[in-house]
Amino acid sequence: MTAQPASYRLHRLHRLATRVAGAAGMLLAGTVFAHTPAPPTPALVQPATTAPLTAFAPGAATRTAPAVRPATPALRVQLPGEPGAPALNAYWFVPREGSTPRTQALPVVIALHGCSGLMASRPEAVRAGSNAGESDAAPALQPRYRDYAQWLAERGYAVLMPDSLSAHGRLQGCGDSPEARGLDERLRRADALAALRWVARQPGIDAARIVLLGWSNGAQAVLATVDASRPWPASTPQVERAVAFYPACKRAVQQHNFRLRAPVLLMIGGADDWTPATRCAMLQNAVLARQPGARFRLEIYPGAYHGFDGTSELQGRRDEPGGSRPGRGVTVGGDAVARVAAMAQLDSWLASPDP
Repeated sequence: MTAQPASYRLHRLHRLATRVAGAAGMLLAGTVFAHTPAPPTPALVQPATTAPLTAFAPGAATRTAPAVRPATPALRVQLPGEPGAPALNAYWFVPREGSTPRTQALPVVIALHGCSGLMASRPEAVRAGSNAGESDAAPALQPRYRDYAQWLAERGYAVLMPDSLSAHGRLQGCGDSPEARGLDERLRRADALAALRWVARQPGIDAARIVLLGWSNGAQAVLATVDASRPWPASTPQVERAVAFYPACKRAVQQHNFRLRAPVLLMIGGADDWTPATRCAMLQNAVLARQPGARFRLEIYPGAYHGFDGTSELQGRRDEPGGSRPGRGVTVGGDAVARVAAMAQLDSWLASPDP
């Protein structure tokens, strides 16, 4: 083979470098996200412990990374329940003050857990938060919820995480029908309303800036809480905006008068076979047809499954009979690309004065 002159070889190297740089730029711009293929459905296995959420390092996907601060401790508190209902355990995170005294009231996020519950399954972790008033009850919570609380606290939010299962004598309710759990949509909405009233009474809290956030079953409770077709109880502050991670939208779609009383950001995986994204797209279309001015933002992440904002490996669950494939279980697990994109979207949406 005839050797190519040095100038030709340099030209070829320059063209290759240009193509590589262009591909890298597309990755950074998010083009790869739009083309992420759906991973193959894994073989069904028994559910494993949820991995910590530390992979979405606080500040990694934000406008400007907040200054690193010591972890915000959690105080275990009790919220008065509805008449005749038991008190509700909850975990209260208030951001630490900096070197200068705080001069403005804090916004607050009320975060509603999914069907696996709020609490860690390890007995020693549960004991760590078993007494109200302890200096730090955060170790009692599942790692993903602790990580979310820290991420929000670093952005200046107080965070309240109610435990809707322990008051009913349950540690988790996945795989059960709402009736078998003793925890239906009505009860979870009542818990959210109790949390709203409690945070509004706390000193240093801006009751006009309350965000309601939830995951899965908790996200379904978010939709039920901001449903404007339901009566709003007196002396309960309004939700300023709401965030729903992969809720089951079927019931809201079937409710032909469902409307929004607050702006909603709904994020869900395009491959979710537990709470299908198609139903949430139907819900958005129905709401906007009834309320042309409603602020309903829907983000669907291609190829991502239920729980995409976590860091656990993809796995099948045999303990959940529902989903889009009855009798075949459902798929859950993290998606690194979708997680980063969702956290950036959440960060931007929370910071927007007009979501």
